[in-house]
Amino acid sequence: MCRQYTLYDWTAQSAADPIPVDHAKGVYFYTPEGKRIIDFNSQFMSVNAGHGDPRIIDAIKRQAEKLAFINPFMAHEPRARLGKKLAELLPGDINKVFFTLGGAEANEYAIKMARWVTGRHKIVSRYRSYHGATAGAIALTGDPRRWANDIGDSGVVHVLDPYHGPQRDVDTAAESLRYLEETIQLEGPSTIAGFILEPVTGTNGILIPPDGYLQGVRDLCDRYGIFMICDEVMSGFGRTGEWFAVNHWSVVPDIITMAKGLTSSYVPLGAVGVRPKVADYFEKNVFYGGLTYNSHPLACAAALGTIQAYEEDDMIGNARRMGEVMKRRHQELKRKHPSVGLTRSIGLFGILELVKDRKTMEPLAPFNGTSEPMKAVGKSLREQGLYTFVRWHTIMTNPPLCINEEELAEGFAIIDKALAIADQAVA
Repeated sequence: MCRQYTLYDWTAQSAADPIPVDHAKGVYFYTPEGKRIIDFNSQFMSVNAGHGDPRIIDAIKRQAEKLAFINPFMAHEPRARLGKKLAELLPGDINKVFFTLGGAEANEYAIKMARWVTGRHKIVSRYRSYHGATAGAIALTGDPRRWANDIGDSGVVHVLDPYHGPQRDVDTAAESLRYLEETIQLEGPSTIAGFILEPVTGTNGILIPPDGYLQGVRDLCDRYGIFMICDEVMSGFGRTGEWFAVNHWSVVPDIITMAKGLTSSYVPLGAVGVRPKVADYFEKNVFYGGLTYNSHPLACAAALGTIQAYEEDDMIGNARRMGEVMKRRHQELKRKHPSVGLTRSIGLFGILELVKDRKTMEPLAPFNGTSEPMKAVGKSLREQGLYTFVRWHTIMTNPPLCINEEELAEGFAIIDKALAIADQAVA
Protein backbone atom coordinates (compact mmCIF):
# COMPACT_ATOMS: atom_id res chain seq x y z
CA MET A 1 0.00 0.00 0.00
CA CYS A 2 2.90 2.38 0.68
CA ARG A 3 4.24 1.77 -2.81
CA GLN A 4 0.77 1.97 -4.37
CA TYR A 5 -0.38 5.20 -2.75
CA THR A 6 2.78 7.17 -1.86
CA LEU A 7 5.93 8.35 -3.63
CA TYR A 8 9.42 7.35 -2.49
CA ASP A 9 12.22 9.88 -2.76
CA TRP A 10 15.42 9.73 -4.82
CA THR A 11 14.31 6.63 -6.75
CA ALA A 12 12.31 5.50 -9.76
CA GLN A 13 9.14 4.14 -8.19
CA SER A 14 9.40 0.80 -10.00
CA ALA A 15 12.70 0.24 -8.17
CA ALA A 16 11.42 1.16 -4.70
CA ASP A 17 11.92 -1.75 -2.30
CA PRO A 18 11.16 -0.43 1.19
CA ILE A 19 11.78 -2.47 4.33
CA PRO A 20 8.46 -2.91 6.18
CA VAL A 21 8.94 -1.77 9.79
CA ASP A 22 6.65 -2.47 12.73
CA HIS A 23 8.50 -1.18 15.80
CA ALA A 24 11.94 -0.18 17.02
CA LYS A 25 13.95 -0.11 20.24
CA GLY A 26 17.50 0.98 20.98
CA VAL A 27 19.77 0.25 18.00
CA TYR A 28 17.30 -2.17 16.38
CA PHE A 29 14.11 -2.02 14.36
CA TYR A 30 11.80 -4.93 13.56
CA THR A 31 9.72 -6.07 10.60
CA PRO A 32 6.07 -7.11 11.11
CA GLU A 33 7.27 -10.72 10.96
CA GLY A 34 9.66 -10.04 13.83
CA LYS A 35 12.99 -9.95 11.96
CA ARG A 36 15.47 -7.83 13.91
CA ILE A 37 17.60 -5.35 11.94
CA ILE A 38 20.49 -3.44 13.47
CA ASP A 39 20.29 0.24 12.54
CA PHE A 40 23.87 1.05 11.57
CA ASN A 41 22.98 4.42 10.07
CA SER A 42 20.64 5.83 12.75
CA GLN A 43 18.16 6.01 9.87
CA PHE A 44 19.39 9.26 8.26
CA MET A 45 22.24 9.79 10.75
CA SER A 46 19.49 11.27 12.88
CA VAL A 47 18.09 8.88 15.51
CA ASN A 48 21.07 9.72 17.68
CA ALA A 49 19.46 8.74 20.99
CA GLY A 50 18.32 5.39 19.63
CA HIS A 51 14.78 4.19 19.05
CA GLY A 52 12.01 4.24 21.64
CA ASP A 53 13.69 6.32 24.36
CA PRO A 54 10.99 6.84 27.03
CA ARG A 55 12.26 10.29 28.03
CA ILE A 56 11.58 11.65 24.57
CA ILE A 57 8.28 9.83 24.19
CA ASP A 58 7.06 11.00 27.61
CA ALA A 59 8.04 14.60 26.83
CA ILE A 60 5.92 14.46 23.66
CA LYS A 61 2.99 12.87 25.52
CA ARG A 62 3.02 15.41 28.34
CA GLN A 63 3.14 18.31 25.92
CA ALA A 64 0.38 16.89 23.72
CA GLU A 65 -1.91 16.70 26.72
CA LYS A 66 -1.10 20.24 27.84
CA LEU A 67 -0.68 22.24 24.60
CA ALA A 68 -0.46 20.43 21.27
CA PHE A 69 -0.17 23.56 19.12
CA ILE A 70 -0.15 27.32 19.38
CA ASN A 71 0.91 29.66 16.60
CA PRO A 72 4.47 31.02 16.48
CA PHE A 73 3.43 34.59 17.39
CA MET A 74 2.76 33.21 20.90
CA ALA A 75 5.20 32.32 23.67
CA HIS A 76 5.17 28.95 25.39
CA GLU A 77 7.32 27.12 27.93
CA PRO A 78 9.02 24.48 25.70
CA ARG A 79 10.08 27.18 23.22
CA ALA A 80 11.53 29.30 26.00
CA ARG A 81 13.33 26.45 27.74
CA LEU A 82 14.72 25.01 24.50
CA GLY A 83 15.98 28.39 23.32
CA LYS A 84 17.80 28.89 26.62
CA LYS A 85 19.24 25.35 26.58
CA LEU A 86 20.53 25.70 23.04
CA ALA A 87 22.18 29.01 23.91
CA GLU A 88 24.09 27.10 26.61
CA LEU A 89 25.13 24.26 24.25
CA LEU A 90 25.88 26.11 21.02
CA PRO A 91 29.45 27.22 20.25
CA GLY A 92 30.81 30.55 21.43
CA ASP A 93 28.40 33.46 21.68
CA ILE A 94 25.62 32.00 19.54
CA ASN A 95 22.65 32.86 21.72
CA LYS A 96 19.49 33.14 19.61
CA VAL A 97 17.69 30.66 17.36
CA PHE A 98 14.95 30.59 14.76
CA PHE A 99 13.08 27.28 14.71
CA THR A 100 12.17 25.54 11.45
CA LEU A 101 10.64 22.21 10.45
CA GLY A 102 13.90 20.55 9.48
CA GLY A 103 17.39 20.89 8.08
CA ALA A 104 16.57 22.08 4.56
CA GLU A 105 14.46 24.94 5.88
CA ALA A 106 17.13 25.80 8.43
CA ASN A 107 19.62 26.18 5.58
CA GLU A 108 17.08 28.21 3.58
CA TYR A 109 16.79 30.66 6.45
CA ALA A 110 20.53 30.72 7.08
CA ILE A 111 21.20 32.03 3.59
CA LYS A 112 18.25 34.42 3.79
CA MET A 113 19.66 35.89 6.99
CA ALA A 114 23.14 36.20 5.50
CA ARG A 115 21.69 38.06 2.52
CA TRP A 116 19.44 40.31 4.60
CA VAL A 117 22.14 41.35 7.04
CA THR A 118 25.01 41.81 4.56
CA GLY A 119 22.98 43.23 1.69
CA ARG A 120 24.89 40.85 -0.62
CA HIS A 121 23.47 38.06 -2.76
CA LYS A 122 26.01 35.33 -3.55
CA ILE A 123 26.54 32.24 -1.43
CA VAL A 124 29.62 30.04 -1.77
CA SER A 125 29.15 26.31 -1.24
CA ARG A 126 31.17 23.16 -1.90
CA TYR A 127 30.71 20.47 -4.54
CA ARG A 128 30.78 17.51 -2.16
CA SER A 129 27.91 18.78 -0.06
CA TYR A 130 24.24 18.15 0.63
CA HIS A 131 22.12 20.84 2.23
CA GLY A 132 18.54 19.71 1.57
CA ALA A 133 15.95 19.26 -1.16
CA THR A 134 13.99 22.53 -1.06
CA ALA A 135 14.66 25.09 -3.82
CA GLY A 136 17.33 27.13 -2.05
CA ALA A 137 18.91 24.21 -0.20
CA ILE A 138 19.24 22.06 -3.32
CA ALA A 139 20.91 25.00 -5.09
CA LEU A 140 23.48 25.03 -2.26
CA THR A 141 23.99 21.28 -2.64
CA GLY A 142 27.02 20.32 -4.69
CA ASP A 143 26.42 16.62 -5.36
CA PRO A 144 24.44 15.09 -8.26
CA ARG A 145 21.13 15.39 -6.43
CA ARG A 146 21.23 19.05 -7.50
CA TRP A 147 21.44 18.32 -11.23
CA ALA A 148 17.74 17.64 -11.89
CA ASN A 149 16.67 20.55 -9.69
CA ASP A 150 19.15 23.24 -10.75
CA ILE A 151 17.45 26.48 -11.80
CA GLY A 152 20.77 28.05 -12.72
CA ASP A 153 20.19 31.53 -11.28
CA SER A 154 20.31 30.90 -7.55
CA GLY A 155 23.33 33.07 -6.78
CA VAL A 156 25.29 30.05 -5.51
CA VAL A 157 28.95 29.56 -6.45
CA HIS A 158 30.45 26.11 -5.89
CA VAL A 159 34.08 25.47 -4.95
CA LEU A 160 36.16 22.31 -4.64
CA ASP A 161 36.62 20.45 -1.38
CA PRO A 162 39.94 19.27 0.07
CA TYR A 163 38.78 15.72 -0.84
CA HIS A 164 38.69 14.68 -4.53
CA GLY A 165 37.96 10.94 -4.41
CA PRO A 166 40.06 7.87 -3.53
CA GLN A 167 42.36 8.16 -6.57
CA ARG A 168 43.77 11.55 -5.57
CA ASP A 169 45.35 12.83 -2.38
CA VAL A 170 43.41 15.12 -0.07
CA ASP A 171 44.51 18.74 -0.39
CA THR A 172 46.26 20.30 2.56
CA ALA A 173 44.41 23.02 4.42
CA ALA A 174 46.72 25.62 2.86
CA GLU A 175 46.04 24.39 -0.69
CA SER A 176 42.29 24.25 -0.23
CA LEU A 177 42.16 27.68 1.40
CA ARG A 178 44.20 29.13 -1.43
CA TYR A 179 41.62 27.90 -3.97
CA LEU A 180 38.80 29.23 -1.83
CA GLU A 181 40.35 32.68 -1.52
CA GLU A 182 40.98 32.80 -5.26
CA THR A 183 37.29 32.05 -5.88
CA ILE A 184 36.27 34.77 -3.43
CA GLN A 185 38.50 37.29 -5.19
CA LEU A 186 37.32 36.29 -8.67
CA GLU A 187 33.65 36.46 -7.66
CA GLY A 188 34.11 39.75 -5.83
CA PRO A 189 34.17 39.69 -2.02
CA SER A 190 31.65 42.54 -1.83
CA THR A 191 29.08 40.35 -3.62
CA ILE A 192 29.34 37.32 -1.29
CA ALA A 193 27.02 37.07 1.71
CA GLY A 194 28.13 33.72 3.10
CA PHE A 195 30.12 30.53 2.77
CA ILE A 196 28.12 27.45 3.81
CA LEU A 197 29.80 24.14 4.60
CA GLU A 198 29.30 20.97 6.57
CA PRO A 199 32.16 20.96 9.14
CA VAL A 200 32.28 17.20 8.63
CA THR A 201 30.59 16.30 5.35
CA GLY A 202 27.89 13.64 5.69
CA THR A 203 26.41 11.65 2.81
CA ASN A 204 29.16 12.72 0.42
CA GLY A 205 31.74 10.71 2.29
CA ILE A 206 32.15 11.53 6.01
CA LEU A 207 34.83 14.00 4.95
CA ILE A 208 36.87 15.24 7.90
CA PRO A 209 38.64 18.52 7.15
CA PRO A 210 42.43 18.72 7.41
CA ASP A 211 43.58 20.49 10.58
CA GLY A 212 43.69 24.21 10.02
CA TYR A 213 41.03 24.24 7.31
CA LEU A 214 38.05 25.40 9.40
CA GLN A 215 40.22 27.93 11.22
CA GLY A 216 41.38 29.21 7.83
CA VAL A 217 37.81 29.49 6.58
CA ARG A 218 36.97 31.50 9.69
CA ASP A 219 39.88 33.86 8.98
CA LEU A 220 38.92 34.30 5.31
CA CYS A 221 35.32 35.04 6.20
CA ASP A 222 36.44 37.64 8.75
CA ARG A 223 38.84 39.21 6.26
CA TYR A 224 36.21 39.66 3.55
CA GLY A 225 33.13 40.33 5.68
CA ILE A 226 31.50 37.03 4.69
CA PHE A 227 29.30 35.06 7.09
CA MET A 228 30.60 31.59 7.93
CA ILE A 229 27.56 29.28 7.91
CA CYS A 230 28.04 25.78 9.33
CA ASP A 231 25.51 23.11 8.43
CA GLU A 232 25.48 20.83 11.48
CA VAL A 233 22.20 19.15 10.55
CA MET A 234 23.94 15.79 10.40
CA SER A 235 27.16 16.34 12.39
CA GLY A 236 25.54 18.07 15.37
CA PHE A 237 24.27 16.71 18.68
CA GLY A 238 27.05 14.29 19.46
CA ARG A 239 27.53 12.50 16.16
CA THR A 240 31.26 13.34 16.06
CA GLY A 241 31.87 12.94 19.79
CA GLU A 242 31.27 16.64 20.52
CA TRP A 243 27.98 18.51 20.80
CA PHE A 244 28.88 20.14 17.49
CA ALA A 245 31.60 19.20 15.01
CA VAL A 246 33.07 22.73 14.92
CA ASN A 247 34.03 22.26 18.57
CA HIS A 248 36.83 19.89 17.49
CA TRP A 249 38.57 22.87 15.90
CA SER A 250 37.42 25.59 18.36
CA VAL A 251 35.70 27.55 15.59
CA VAL A 252 32.56 29.63 16.09
CA PRO A 253 30.51 30.20 12.92
CA ASP A 254 28.31 33.26 12.45
CA ILE A 255 25.31 31.06 11.66
CA ILE A 256 24.81 27.39 12.50
CA THR A 257 22.01 25.11 11.31
CA MET A 258 20.72 21.99 13.02
CA ALA A 259 17.95 19.38 12.87
CA LYS A 260 18.01 15.53 12.88
CA GLY A 261 19.71 14.86 16.24
CA LEU A 262 18.00 17.91 17.78
CA THR A 263 14.96 15.71 18.42
CA SER A 264 16.60 12.38 17.53
CA SER A 265 14.08 12.59 14.64
CA TYR A 266 11.16 11.66 16.90
CA VAL A 267 9.41 14.85 15.76
CA PRO A 268 10.44 17.16 12.86
CA LEU A 269 12.38 20.21 14.06
CA GLY A 270 15.24 22.33 12.77
CA ALA A 271 16.86 25.51 13.98
CA VAL A 272 19.16 28.31 12.90
CA GLY A 273 21.49 29.63 15.59
CA VAL A 274 23.02 33.08 15.17
CA ARG A 275 25.63 35.23 16.86
CA PRO A 276 24.68 38.64 18.29
CA LYS A 277 25.98 40.49 15.24
CA VAL A 278 23.30 38.68 13.21
CA ALA A 279 20.54 38.73 15.82
CA ASP A 280 21.01 42.44 16.56
CA TYR A 281 20.14 43.33 12.95
CA PHE A 282 16.58 42.13 13.54
CA GLU A 283 16.03 44.33 16.59
CA LYS A 284 15.10 47.22 14.31
CA ASN A 285 14.75 45.47 10.96
CA VAL A 286 11.80 43.24 10.12
CA PHE A 287 12.47 39.51 10.03
CA TYR A 288 10.84 38.77 6.68
CA GLY A 289 10.13 35.11 7.19
CA GLY A 290 7.75 32.75 8.89
CA LEU A 291 6.52 29.18 9.15
CA THR A 292 3.20 27.87 10.45
CA TYR A 293 4.98 25.24 12.53
CA ASN A 294 7.90 27.37 13.70
CA SER A 295 8.53 26.62 17.39
CA HIS A 296 5.90 23.85 17.45
CA PRO A 297 5.28 22.92 21.11
CA LEU A 298 5.48 19.15 20.52
CA ALA A 299 8.76 19.50 18.64
CA CYS A 300 10.34 21.79 21.24
CA ALA A 301 9.27 19.39 24.00
CA ALA A 302 10.75 16.47 22.06
CA ALA A 303 14.05 18.33 21.72
CA LEU A 304 14.17 18.98 25.45
CA GLY A 305 13.53 15.28 26.12
CA THR A 306 16.24 14.35 23.63
CA ILE A 307 18.84 16.63 25.18
CA GLN A 308 17.90 15.24 28.59
CA ALA A 309 18.59 11.72 27.28
CA TYR A 310 21.94 12.77 25.80
CA GLU A 311 23.04 14.36 29.05
CA GLU A 312 21.75 11.73 31.49
CA ASP A 313 23.37 8.86 29.58
CA ASP A 314 26.48 10.79 28.50
CA MET A 315 25.80 9.83 24.89
CA ILE A 316 28.24 12.43 23.59
CA GLY A 317 30.97 10.84 25.70
CA ASN A 318 29.82 7.40 24.54
CA ALA A 319 30.14 8.54 20.92
CA ARG A 320 33.78 9.45 21.63
CA ARG A 321 34.52 6.18 23.39
CA MET A 322 32.70 3.94 20.92
CA GLY A 323 34.19 6.02 18.12
CA GLU A 324 37.62 4.76 19.10
CA VAL A 325 36.29 1.19 19.05
CA MET A 326 34.75 1.80 15.62
CA LYS A 327 38.02 3.21 14.31
CA ARG A 328 39.78 0.00 15.35
CA ARG A 329 37.06 -2.07 13.67
CA HIS A 330 37.58 -0.07 10.46
CA GLN A 331 41.32 -0.74 10.59
CA GLU A 332 40.75 -4.46 11.17
CA LEU A 333 38.49 -4.64 8.11
CA LYS A 334 41.07 -2.79 6.02
CA ARG A 335 43.80 -5.24 7.07
CA LYS A 336 41.60 -8.22 6.32
CA HIS A 337 39.84 -7.16 3.11
CA PRO A 338 41.71 -5.97 0.00
CA SER A 339 38.50 -4.29 -1.18
CA VAL A 340 38.70 -1.73 1.62
CA GLY A 341 40.81 1.10 0.25
CA LEU A 342 40.13 3.89 2.74
CA THR A 343 38.38 4.33 6.07
CA ARG A 344 37.41 7.51 7.89
CA SER A 345 35.63 8.20 11.13
CA ILE A 346 35.19 10.80 13.83
CA GLY A 347 33.07 9.79 16.78
CA LEU A 348 30.29 7.54 15.46
CA PHE A 349 30.45 9.10 11.99
CA GLY A 350 32.23 6.63 9.73
CA ILE A 351 32.68 5.23 6.24
CA LEU A 352 34.46 2.50 4.28
CA GLU A 353 35.55 3.22 0.70
CA LEU A 354 35.71 0.10 -1.44
CA VAL A 355 38.13 -0.17 -4.34
CA LYS A 356 38.95 -2.57 -7.17
CA ASP A 357 42.69 -2.14 -6.77
CA ARG A 358 44.64 -0.60 -3.91
CA LYS A 359 47.43 0.43 -6.24
CA THR A 360 45.24 2.51 -8.53
CA MET A 361 42.52 3.08 -5.90
CA GLU A 362 39.87 2.73 -8.59
CA PRO A 363 36.53 2.76 -6.72
CA LEU A 364 34.33 -0.34 -6.77
CA ALA A 365 31.54 1.76 -8.31
CA PRO A 366 31.75 4.97 -10.37
CA PHE A 367 30.92 8.46 -9.14
CA ASN A 368 27.13 8.82 -8.90
CA GLY A 369 26.66 5.18 -9.90
CA THR A 370 26.68 1.63 -8.65
CA SER A 371 28.07 -1.73 -9.77
CA GLU A 372 27.18 -5.38 -9.52
CA PRO A 373 29.66 -5.98 -6.65
CA MET A 374 28.24 -3.03 -4.66
CA LYS A 375 24.70 -4.24 -5.29
CA ALA A 376 25.71 -7.66 -4.01
CA VAL A 377 27.29 -6.13 -0.90
CA GLY A 378 24.13 -4.15 -0.19
CA LYS A 379 21.95 -7.21 -0.68
CA SER A 380 24.12 -9.22 1.71
CA LEU A 381 23.90 -6.56 4.43
CA ARG A 382 20.12 -6.46 4.14
CA GLU A 383 19.72 -10.23 4.16
CA GLN A 384 21.94 -10.52 7.25
CA GLY A 385 19.87 -7.93 9.10
CA LEU A 386 21.91 -4.73 8.92
CA TYR A 387 20.62 -1.39 7.67
CA THR A 388 22.96 1.35 6.51
CA PHE A 389 23.69 3.56 3.50
CA VAL A 390 25.50 1.83 0.67
CA ARG A 391 26.17 4.74 -1.66
CA TRP A 392 28.29 4.58 -4.80
CA HIS A 393 31.45 2.74 -3.66
CA THR A 394 30.99 3.29 0.09
CA ILE A 395 29.48 1.68 3.17
CA MET A 396 28.55 4.05 5.99
CA THR A 397 28.80 3.22 9.69
CA ASN A 398 26.76 5.72 11.70
CA PRO A 399 24.96 3.87 14.51
CA PRO A 400 22.95 5.52 17.31
CA LEU A 401 25.03 7.18 20.02
CA CYS A 402 23.64 4.79 22.65
CA ILE A 403 25.32 1.78 21.01
CA ASN A 404 27.59 -0.43 23.11
CA GLU A 405 30.69 -2.44 22.20
CA GLU A 406 28.80 -5.72 21.82
CA GLU A 407 26.29 -4.17 19.42
CA LEU A 408 29.10 -2.57 17.43
CA ALA A 409 30.75 -5.98 17.14
CA GLU A 410 27.48 -7.46 15.87
CA GLY A 411 27.22 -4.84 13.14
CA PHE A 412 30.82 -5.11 12.04
CA ALA A 413 30.61 -8.93 11.92
CA ILE A 414 27.83 -8.56 9.34
CA ILE A 415 29.88 -6.04 7.33
CA ASP A 416 32.89 -8.38 7.54
CA LYS A 417 30.90 -11.16 5.83
CA ALA A 418 29.56 -8.82 3.13
CA LEU A 419 33.06 -7.56 2.32
CA ALA A 420 34.04 -11.08 1.29
CA ILE A 421 31.78 -10.50 -1.71
CA ALA A 422 33.54 -7.24 -2.53
CA ASP A 423 36.94 -8.94 -2.28
CA GLN A 424 36.02 -11.19 -5.21
CA ALA A 425 35.98 -8.13 -7.48
CA VAL A 426 39.44 -6.94 -6.46
CA ALA A 427 42.14 -7.08 -9.12
